[in-house]
Amino acid sequence: MLKQRRGEFVGTLAVALAPGCISGDEPQVSIHEIDVVNLRDESVEVTITAERGDEIVYEDSFEFDPKQGGSTDGVYLKENWMGGQGDLEVTVSADSLDEASLSTASLAREYEDAECLSVFTPIDENGVSMYYAEIEC
Repeated sequence: MLKQRRGEFVGTLAVALAPGCISGDEPQVSIHEIDVVNLRDESVEVTITAERGDEIVYEDSFEFDPKQGGSTDGVYLKENWMGGQGDLEVTVSADSLDEASLSTASLAREYEDAECLSVFTPIDENGVSMYYAEIEC
């Protein structure tokens, strides 16, 4: 009798979970802004590349001055290509030092209920890092 009830429970659970798996309603996350800052004591060339599928939707290079006192050099981006449907993968590379990437598909799994994220990318002696936080759209 216990086996029959366990089987009924497993069957009921499978039916209850199936609509979520079948529906394809994946959470969507959009990058609202990207802020890249040079915290190194020397100049650095930075390339920012964004791809959606097989298409490069943005690519640009910047030469950042070294950190001087409390002043830093960098770039703040808030562009139309950041929104839209489909997975967006952003890569920030600094000279031959390091690079970091993120994708909206993986962020959507982490920030299930978020719609917009702000990305902060410091470049320091440890390389390129990426931090992100949920913000109002």
